[in-house]
Amino acid sequence: MEKNKIIILALIVIIAALLVGIFAMMPNTNKEDTKLTFKSNDTLTEGDSLQIMLTDVNGTAIANQTVNVTIADKNDSSDYHSVVTNEKGIGTLKLDKSAGEYKVTINYGGNDKYNGCNATQKITIKEEVKQAQTTSSSSSSTSSNYDSGAYYSPQWGRTLYAGEVLDTPGGPMRHTGNGNFEPA
Repeated sequence: MEKNKIIILALIVIIAALLVGIFAMMPNTNKEDTKLTFKSNDTLTEGDSLQIMLTDVNGTAIANQTVNVTIADKNDSSDYHSVVTNEKGIGTLKLDKSAGEYKVTINYGGNDKYNGCNATQKITIKEEVKQAQTTSSSSSSTSSNYDSGAYYSPQWGRTLYAGEVLDTPGGPMRHTGNGNFEPA
């Protein structure tokens, strides 16, 4: 009888050890799911930045997490980058790509608290339009945008323009430019 008790007790210990081992090897199912979204438009200009956002499933931002960014061109040549999310869950990557079409894949690997996730978007990068420099025939030496007829008046709290008529206590006055006035 004593042997039977020992055998039963040994079996209980073995079963308990197996259960502890099984639970220890199971992945943590208490992790929260996450979501990655593209904040940037799918059409960008050369030199623009790509913005992504990492949140939990309730939309709460997840800060200080690394998100991997893969940018593949039409020939499947890929560049790999990483961004770290700020307090609003946003990561920003300044693009150094020329005009063309690209496939962008973003991947968050997760951590002890959050499950990983990923997202993919096709983007088009347009060529940056450079404005031609214009010359000014103005005789002003301070700036080509200087308007000699405009004058900021602290008294009126705004910019006054040449030809503008003001109703003053001394009667109507016309602004003639450069802060000069004459009776209207």
